[in-house]
Amino acid sequence: MRLHPRVLGALRELGFPCMTPVQSATIPLFMKNKDVAAEAVTGSGKTLAFVIPILEILLRREEKLKRSQVGAIIITPTRELAIQIDEVLSHFTKHFPQFSQILWIGGRNPGEDVKRFRRQGGNIIVATPGRLEDMFRRKDEGLDLASCVRSLEVLVLDEADRLLDMGFEASMRTWRNFLMTQGS
Repeated sequence: MRLHPRVLGALRELGFPCMTPVQSATIPLFMKNKDVAAEAVTGSGKTLAFVIPILEILLRREEKLKRSQVGAIIITPTRELAIQIDEVLSHFTKHFPQFSQILWIGGRNPGEDVKRFRRQGGNIIVATPGRLEDMFRRKDEGLDLASCVRSLEVLVLDEADRLLDMGFEASMRTWRNFLMTQGS
C-alpha cells in the first residue's frame, strides 16, 4: 500500500519516519474497508492510525466530495480529545485544500456551527457525541445533516469504550442504523 506523496510529506513534517505497531496493524485493514478495533496506550499513534486512512480513502473516491458532503466522521468522548484530533487532522488537510474539516464540540454556539458548516462545509467532522446528535436536529436552521452524510465513507468511534461508559450506546446504535439504511 502506497500513501499519497502529500500524506507522506505531512508525516515527515511532523517527524514520524515510520509506523508504530498500532498503525502497521490497523492501517492496511482500514484501507481495505475492514472494520477495525484497536486498543493501545496513549502516545502509541492511534490518531494517525485513523487519520491517514481517512485521507487516503477520501482521496481515492471516484467522485470527489462536494463542500457539504461528509466523507468521514470522528466521534470522540471529550472536547479535549476532539480538539487534539482536529489539530492533528489539520496538519494533513492543509496539504489537501479540496477537503474541509469541522470541529463540533459542546461549549460552542450550535447556531454558529450550523452557519460555519453551511459556509465552509465539512467533509471530515470531528465531534463529541452530544454535539453531533444536536446537529442532526438542526434541519430547521438549514442543516440537513442526514442528507450530507449519505456520502459517508468512514465512521471512527475514538475511545468507543468511553463513549459506551458515558451512555451513548443508544445514540451509536441510532447512527449505525441510520448509516446502514443510507447504503454507507
